[in-house]
Amino acid sequence: MNERHKKMLAMLEERGEMDVAALSEALEASEATIRRDLSVLESDGKLQRTFGGAKIRPASSLLELTFQHKREQMRSEKERIARTAAGLVKPGMTIGIDSGTTAWRFAAALRGKSPLTVISSALAAVEELGAVKGVSIFCTGGNFRLENLDFTGPTTLAAIEKLHLDLAFISADGFIPGKGAFTTSEDSAAIGRKLVECSDKSIVAFDHSKLNGRAPYRVAEVENIDYLITDSGISEKIKKLLESGPYKLITA
Repeated sequence: MNERHKKMLAMLEERGEMDVAALSEALEASEATIRRDLSVLESDGKLQRTFGGAKIRPASSLLELTFQHKREQMRSEKERIARTAAGLVKPGMTIGIDSGTTAWRFAAALRGKSPLTVISSALAAVEELGAVKGVSIFCTGGNFRLENLDFTGPTTLAAIEKLHLDLAFISADGFIPGKGAFTTSEDSAAIGRKLVECSDKSIVAFDHSKLNGRAPYRVAEVENIDYLITDSGISEKIKKLLESGPYKLITA
């Protein structure tokens, strides 16, 4: 998405609907260019074409309404990380997934991996995999957290504790070399720790902007991480530092 596309979407968000002529004048681009832009953005699901113009496409789900902004942050990096993590999954596995936008993309990347059993406290996994043939989903339940579209609390932890997982996927809000993975929510950290505890192997994933990120609650110590997945945005110096950990480092 180029800068003109971003400005176009921002104007449509503010005004609701605009015609081609108004967009052309505001963006100082020809009407032919604007029409091409609208076609691209419509194909990407960003807007809806109208007679003579366009408007923002209404969010089709609660997930999009809640995570639309976060989804765009480091979007390509998160997609690569999710696909890379999905490459570690084999049909027949039981997979635990936490919440967040990277976990959402990981769930989507599992569509071709059935049969699978998926355990999650997040609605994202249900939406992405609920209709996929061969995927059985167990949603933990608990106290619903609207801002993160997941379930938390003692009920959630008790549900996970009864299970055995082949692999846990944890999306970190911060990672500190030598110390481990961290998150901004105490509830999320508790769920992540329980998933790791009940799993044979664990994946911790974060995009490079989260390196040394300020998040107070530790979700996994380095010795409890089997696979650390980040993107190629890390420097060679940092890569060598991360490679010294007890886990297998994978850059997407």
